[in-house]
Amino acid sequence: MAMNINERKDSLKDSIERLYDVMTILRSPEGCPWDRIQTEKSATESLLDECYEYMDAVIEGDDRHMREEIGDVLINLMMNLIIAEQRGAYSASDAVNDAADKLIRRHQHVFGDIHVSSPDEVIKVWNDVKEKVEGRHDDGFFSNIPKSLPPLEESYEIQKKMRKAGFDWPDQSGVFEKVEEELKEVKSAFAEGNPDDIEEEIGDLLFTVINLSRALKIRPVGALMRTNQKIRNRFLRMEELLKEEGLASSEVNIDEMERLWQKAKVEEKTRTEEVDNESDQGD
Repeated sequence: MAMNINERKDSLKDSIERLYDVMTILRSPEGCPWDRIQTEKSATESLLDECYEYMDAVIEGDDRHMREEIGDVLINLMMNLIIAEQRGAYSASDAVNDAADKLIRRHQHVFGDIHVSSPDEVIKVWNDVKEKVEGRHDDGFFSNIPKSLPPLEESYEIQKKMRKAGFDWPDQSGVFEKVEEELKEVKSAFAEGNPDDIEEEIGDLLFTVINLSRALKIRPVGALMRTNQKIRNRFLRMEELLKEEGLASSEVNIDEMERLWQKAKVEEKTRTEEVDNESDQGD
Protein backbone atom coordinates (compact mmCIF):
# COMPACT_ATOMS: atom_id res chain seq x y z
CA MET A 1 0.00 0.00 0.00
CA ALA A 2 1.44 3.36 -1.04
CA MET A 3 0.11 5.30 1.95
CA ASN A 4 -2.13 5.20 4.99
CA ILE A 5 -5.57 5.25 3.35
CA ASN A 6 -7.32 6.43 6.52
CA GLU A 7 -5.27 9.63 6.66
CA ARG A 8 -6.67 12.70 4.88
CA LYS A 9 -4.12 14.45 2.67
CA ASP A 10 -3.50 18.16 2.27
CA SER A 11 -2.20 18.29 -1.30
CA LEU A 12 -4.25 17.54 -4.40
CA LYS A 13 -1.54 15.17 -5.64
CA ASP A 14 -1.59 13.07 -2.45
CA SER A 15 -5.38 13.12 -2.13
CA ILE A 16 -5.82 11.86 -5.71
CA GLU A 17 -3.30 9.10 -4.99
CA ARG A 18 -5.23 8.22 -1.82
CA LEU A 19 -8.46 7.89 -3.81
CA TYR A 20 -6.65 5.71 -6.36
CA ASP A 21 -5.31 3.45 -3.59
CA VAL A 22 -8.71 3.15 -1.89
CA MET A 23 -10.47 2.21 -5.12
CA THR A 24 -7.73 -0.21 -6.16
CA ILE A 25 -8.24 -2.04 -2.86
CA LEU A 26 -12.01 -2.06 -3.40
CA ARG A 27 -11.49 -3.66 -6.82
CA SER A 28 -9.04 -6.27 -5.50
CA PRO A 29 -9.95 -9.90 -4.66
CA GLU A 30 -9.96 -8.92 -0.98
CA GLY A 31 -12.09 -5.85 -1.68
CA CYS A 32 -15.79 -5.19 -2.20
CA PRO A 33 -17.94 -7.68 -4.18
CA TRP A 34 -20.05 -4.83 -5.61
CA ASP A 35 -17.04 -2.78 -6.77
CA ARG A 36 -15.42 -5.86 -8.33
CA ILE A 37 -18.36 -6.50 -10.66
CA GLN A 38 -18.51 -2.95 -12.01
CA THR A 39 -17.70 -2.44 -15.68
CA GLU A 40 -16.79 0.61 -17.75
CA LYS A 41 -20.40 0.69 -18.94
CA SER A 42 -21.89 0.63 -15.45
CA ALA A 43 -19.32 3.11 -14.13
CA THR A 44 -20.04 5.44 -17.06
CA GLU A 45 -23.77 5.28 -16.40
CA SER A 46 -23.07 6.21 -12.77
CA LEU A 47 -20.72 8.96 -13.96
CA LEU A 48 -23.50 10.49 -16.04
CA ASP A 49 -25.88 10.40 -13.06
CA GLU A 50 -23.29 12.07 -10.83
CA CYS A 51 -22.59 14.77 -13.44
CA TYR A 52 -26.26 15.67 -13.43
CA GLU A 53 -26.31 15.72 -9.64
CA TYR A 54 -23.30 18.04 -9.70
CA MET A 55 -25.13 20.28 -12.16
CA ASP A 56 -28.09 20.37 -9.73
CA ALA A 57 -25.74 21.54 -6.98
CA VAL A 58 -24.25 24.22 -9.26
CA ILE A 59 -27.72 25.51 -10.16
CA GLU A 60 -28.63 25.57 -6.46
CA GLY A 61 -25.41 27.45 -5.69
CA ASP A 62 -24.80 25.04 -2.79
CA ASP A 63 -21.03 24.80 -2.27
CA ARG A 64 -21.29 21.95 0.23
CA HIS A 65 -23.42 19.92 -2.18
CA MET A 66 -21.10 20.81 -5.09
CA ARG A 67 -18.10 19.57 -3.12
CA GLU A 68 -19.80 16.24 -2.41
CA GLU A 69 -21.06 15.69 -5.94
CA ILE A 70 -17.83 16.59 -7.73
CA GLY A 71 -16.17 14.05 -5.44
CA ASP A 72 -18.68 11.46 -6.64
CA VAL A 73 -17.81 12.40 -10.24
CA LEU A 74 -14.14 11.75 -9.41
CA ILE A 75 -15.01 8.35 -7.91
CA ASN A 76 -16.63 7.20 -11.13
CA LEU A 77 -13.85 8.63 -13.30
CA MET A 78 -11.32 6.79 -11.15
CA MET A 79 -13.36 3.61 -11.36
CA ASN A 80 -13.17 3.74 -15.15
CA LEU A 81 -9.41 4.35 -15.06
CA ILE A 82 -8.77 1.43 -12.70
CA ILE A 83 -10.97 -0.95 -14.70
CA ALA A 84 -9.03 0.01 -17.86
CA GLU A 85 -5.74 -0.64 -16.04
CA GLN A 86 -6.89 -4.02 -14.76
CA ARG A 87 -7.84 -5.22 -18.22
CA GLY A 88 -4.52 -3.95 -19.65
CA ALA A 89 -6.00 -1.25 -21.90
CA TYR A 90 -4.05 1.74 -20.57
CA SER A 91 -2.80 3.10 -17.26
CA ALA A 92 -4.41 5.87 -15.26
CA SER A 93 -1.19 7.90 -15.47
CA ASP A 94 -1.13 7.52 -19.27
CA ALA A 95 -4.68 8.88 -19.54
CA VAL A 96 -3.90 11.83 -17.24
CA ASN A 97 -0.62 12.59 -19.03
CA ASP A 98 -2.40 12.43 -22.38
CA ALA A 99 -4.86 15.02 -21.11
CA ALA A 100 -2.06 17.33 -19.96
CA ASP A 101 -0.22 16.87 -23.27
CA LYS A 102 -3.38 17.75 -25.18
CA LEU A 103 -3.92 20.93 -23.17
CA ILE A 104 -0.34 22.06 -23.74
CA ARG A 105 -0.47 21.17 -27.44
CA ARG A 106 -3.71 23.09 -27.97
CA HIS A 107 -2.66 26.12 -25.91
CA GLN A 108 0.47 27.21 -27.71
CA HIS A 109 -0.71 30.79 -27.19
CA VAL A 110 0.06 30.10 -23.49
CA PHE A 111 2.86 27.51 -23.60
CA GLY A 112 4.35 28.39 -27.01
CA ASP A 113 4.94 31.39 -29.25
CA ILE A 114 1.54 31.77 -30.95
CA HIS A 115 -0.30 35.05 -30.31
CA VAL A 116 -4.08 35.31 -30.03
CA SER A 117 -6.27 38.25 -29.05
CA SER A 118 -9.78 36.76 -28.79
CA PRO A 119 -11.64 33.55 -27.89
CA ASP A 120 -12.51 33.08 -31.59
CA GLU A 121 -8.80 33.07 -32.47
CA VAL A 122 -8.20 30.49 -29.73
CA ILE A 123 -10.80 28.17 -31.29
CA LYS A 124 -9.08 28.60 -34.67
CA VAL A 125 -5.77 27.56 -33.09
CA TRP A 126 -7.46 24.51 -31.54
CA ASN A 127 -8.95 23.47 -34.87
CA ASP A 128 -5.60 23.93 -36.65
CA VAL A 129 -3.85 21.76 -34.05
CA LYS A 130 -6.53 19.08 -34.29
CA GLU A 131 -6.15 18.89 -38.07
CA LYS A 132 -2.47 19.65 -38.73
CA VAL A 133 -0.76 18.30 -35.59
CA GLU A 134 -3.11 15.58 -34.34
CA GLY A 135 -4.23 14.54 -37.81
CA ARG A 136 -7.89 14.56 -36.93
CA HIS A 137 -10.25 14.70 -39.89
CA ASP A 138 -14.01 14.40 -39.81
CA ASP A 139 -15.32 11.28 -41.54
CA GLY A 140 -18.57 13.16 -42.02
CA PHE A 141 -19.93 16.59 -41.21
CA PHE A 142 -21.46 15.47 -37.90
CA SER A 143 -19.03 12.62 -37.17
CA ASN A 144 -17.52 14.25 -34.08
CA ILE A 145 -20.89 14.62 -32.35
CA PRO A 146 -21.27 11.67 -29.92
CA LYS A 147 -24.15 9.39 -30.80
CA SER A 148 -24.86 8.78 -27.12
CA LEU A 149 -25.68 12.42 -26.37
CA PRO A 150 -29.17 13.10 -25.00
CA PRO A 151 -31.36 14.47 -27.84
CA LEU A 152 -31.43 18.01 -26.43
CA GLU A 153 -27.64 18.20 -26.29
CA GLU A 154 -27.33 16.51 -29.70
CA SER A 155 -29.56 19.20 -31.24
CA TYR A 156 -27.41 21.90 -29.65
CA GLU A 157 -24.20 20.38 -31.02
CA ILE A 158 -25.72 19.91 -34.50
CA GLN A 159 -26.66 23.58 -34.57
CA LYS A 160 -23.19 24.66 -33.43
CA LYS A 161 -21.67 22.59 -36.20
CA MET A 162 -24.00 24.09 -38.81
CA ARG A 163 -23.15 27.58 -37.59
CA LYS A 164 -19.44 26.93 -38.16
CA ALA A 165 -20.30 26.10 -41.77
CA GLY A 166 -22.05 29.46 -42.11
CA PHE A 167 -25.59 28.05 -42.07
CA ASP A 168 -27.14 30.33 -39.46
CA TRP A 169 -29.31 33.39 -39.05
CA PRO A 170 -27.46 36.73 -39.19
CA ASP A 171 -29.06 37.77 -35.88
CA GLN A 172 -31.49 36.56 -33.22
CA SER A 173 -34.56 38.16 -34.83
CA GLY A 174 -34.68 35.44 -37.48
CA VAL A 175 -34.73 32.73 -34.80
CA PHE A 176 -37.58 34.43 -32.92
CA GLU A 177 -39.57 34.51 -36.17
CA LYS A 178 -38.78 30.84 -36.79
CA VAL A 179 -40.06 29.88 -33.32
CA GLU A 180 -43.33 31.66 -34.05
CA GLU A 181 -43.55 29.94 -37.45
CA GLU A 182 -42.96 26.49 -35.96
CA LEU A 183 -45.54 27.12 -33.21
CA LYS A 184 -48.13 27.95 -35.90
CA GLU A 185 -47.27 24.69 -37.67
CA VAL A 186 -47.81 22.75 -34.42
CA LYS A 187 -51.22 24.37 -34.04
CA SER A 188 -52.07 23.54 -37.64
CA ALA A 189 -51.00 19.90 -37.24
CA PHE A 190 -53.00 19.65 -34.02
CA ALA A 191 -56.09 21.03 -35.79
CA GLU A 192 -55.74 18.37 -38.50
CA GLY A 193 -55.39 15.67 -35.84
CA ASN A 194 -52.63 13.53 -37.39
CA PRO A 195 -50.41 12.21 -34.52
CA ASP A 196 -47.36 11.68 -36.77
CA ASP A 197 -47.56 15.24 -38.09
CA ILE A 198 -48.01 16.61 -34.57
CA GLU A 199 -44.93 14.72 -33.36
CA GLU A 200 -42.87 15.98 -36.29
CA GLU A 201 -43.92 19.60 -35.78
CA ILE A 202 -43.32 19.41 -32.01
CA GLY A 203 -39.82 18.14 -32.81
CA ASP A 204 -39.26 21.06 -35.20
CA LEU A 205 -40.47 23.50 -32.55
CA LEU A 206 -38.19 22.03 -29.88
CA PHE A 207 -35.22 22.10 -32.26
CA THR A 208 -35.90 25.76 -33.05
CA VAL A 209 -36.25 26.72 -29.37
CA ILE A 210 -32.87 25.07 -28.74
CA ASN A 211 -31.53 27.13 -31.63
CA LEU A 212 -32.93 30.27 -30.02
CA SER A 213 -31.19 29.34 -26.79
CA ARG A 214 -27.91 28.93 -28.66
CA ALA A 215 -28.41 32.25 -30.46
CA LEU A 216 -28.91 33.96 -27.08
CA LYS A 217 -25.74 32.25 -25.77
CA ILE A 218 -27.67 30.16 -23.23
CA ARG A 219 -26.92 26.47 -22.79
CA PRO A 220 -30.37 24.88 -23.18
CA VAL A 221 -29.79 21.94 -20.84
CA GLY A 222 -28.77 24.33 -18.04
CA ALA A 223 -31.80 26.53 -18.66
CA LEU A 224 -34.15 23.54 -18.62
CA MET A 225 -32.60 22.05 -15.48
CA ARG A 226 -32.99 25.41 -13.75
CA THR A 227 -36.66 25.59 -14.71
CA ASN A 228 -37.30 21.97 -13.68
CA GLN A 229 -35.87 22.70 -10.23
CA LYS A 230 -37.90 25.89 -9.95
CA ILE A 231 -41.15 24.10 -10.85
CA ARG A 232 -40.39 21.26 -8.42
CA ASN A 233 -39.77 23.71 -5.57
CA ARG A 234 -42.85 25.76 -6.40
CA PHE A 235 -45.13 22.73 -6.56
CA LEU A 236 -43.78 21.37 -3.26
CA ARG A 237 -44.40 24.77 -1.66
CA MET A 238 -47.94 24.78 -3.05
CA GLU A 239 -48.55 21.40 -1.37
CA GLU A 240 -47.19 22.82 1.89
CA LEU A 241 -49.61 25.75 1.62
CA LEU A 242 -52.47 23.30 1.06
CA LYS A 243 -51.53 21.40 4.20
CA GLU A 244 -51.30 24.66 6.17
CA GLU A 245 -54.92 25.32 5.18
CA GLY A 246 -55.90 21.76 6.08
CA LEU A 247 -56.48 20.74 2.49
CA ALA A 248 -55.21 18.10 0.06
CA SER A 249 -54.68 18.50 -3.67
CA SER A 250 -57.41 15.93 -4.31
CA GLU A 251 -59.90 18.11 -2.43
CA VAL A 252 -59.49 21.42 -4.30
CA ASN A 253 -60.21 22.60 -7.82
CA ILE A 254 -57.75 24.02 -10.31
CA ASP A 255 -58.63 27.63 -9.41
CA GLU A 256 -57.70 27.05 -5.77
CA MET A 257 -54.47 25.33 -6.77
CA GLU A 258 -53.66 28.24 -9.11
CA ARG A 259 -54.18 30.70 -6.23
CA LEU A 260 -51.66 28.85 -4.06
CA TRP A 261 -49.32 28.39 -7.02
CA GLN A 262 -49.23 32.16 -7.50
CA LYS A 263 -48.69 32.64 -3.75
CA ALA A 264 -45.71 30.25 -3.89
CA LYS A 265 -44.43 32.15 -6.91
CA VAL A 266 -44.62 35.49 -5.05
CA GLU A 267 -42.78 33.99 -2.06
CA GLU A 268 -40.09 32.69 -4.40
CA LYS A 269 -39.67 36.12 -6.00
CA THR A 270 -39.46 37.78 -2.57
CA ARG A 271 -36.74 35.33 -1.44
CA THR A 272 -34.77 35.97 -4.61
CA GLU A 273 -34.97 39.74 -4.12
CA GLU A 274 -33.85 39.40 -0.48
CA VAL A 275 -30.84 37.32 -1.54
CA ASP A 276 -29.99 39.86 -4.26
CA ASN A 277 -30.23 42.73 -1.75
CA GLU A 278 -27.97 40.91 0.72
CA SER A 279 -25.47 40.30 -2.08
CA ASP A 280 -25.53 44.00 -3.07
CA GLN A 281 -24.96 45.04 0.54
CA GLY A 282 -22.02 42.65 0.75
CA ASP A 283 -20.45 44.32 -2.30
